[in-house]
Amino acid sequence: MVSRKELVFRWGLLAALCIVIFCFSGLKADESSEQSGFIVDLIIDTFFYNFKEFSTAKQEALISLLVVIVRKTAHFTEYAVLSALAFCAFVRVRKYLPRYLLAVLFTFVYACSDEFHQCFVPGRAGLFNDVILDTCGGIVGGLAACFIAVFLAVRRILRENSSKSSEI
Repeated sequence: MVSRKELVFRWGLLAALCIVIFCFSGLKADESSEQSGFIVDLIIDTFFYNFKEFSTAKQEALISLLVVIVRKTAHFTEYAVLSALAFCAFVRVRKYLPRYLLAVLFTFVYACSDEFHQCFVPGRAGLFNDVILDTCGGIVGGLAACFIAVFLAVRRILRENSSKSSEI
């Protein structure tokens, strides 16, 4: 059984990530683009040493592509982590499949609320495509958490059985 302290910690991590996602979603379009631009510049500086030699059209196309990749990867990743944290927070649901499904459902509902929130932020729009991408991240993150939980449970059982057989 999970202690109250550990349960509070798990739910605290989940709530903290929800707050972080909410804050990022509240950024105006230019502030959000500025954050993505920093990562894009880092990628260009690291992997495209001859970027300045590209034509202007090629530079703009590469930057546009990288911005989309960075933004969508961030969406996917943050919701993968959200789902994994939800899986851990829903520890009182003992069976793994219902806990996994609950974590994915939580992720989907939070993604919907996040996109709805973005409808009220200047320069931002709520997109159902992002809800789908976020939910896909949730599916992957939840699966990862579920597999880790199963692995740890099997390992614990094997250790308990090996210690019992060594006592005989």
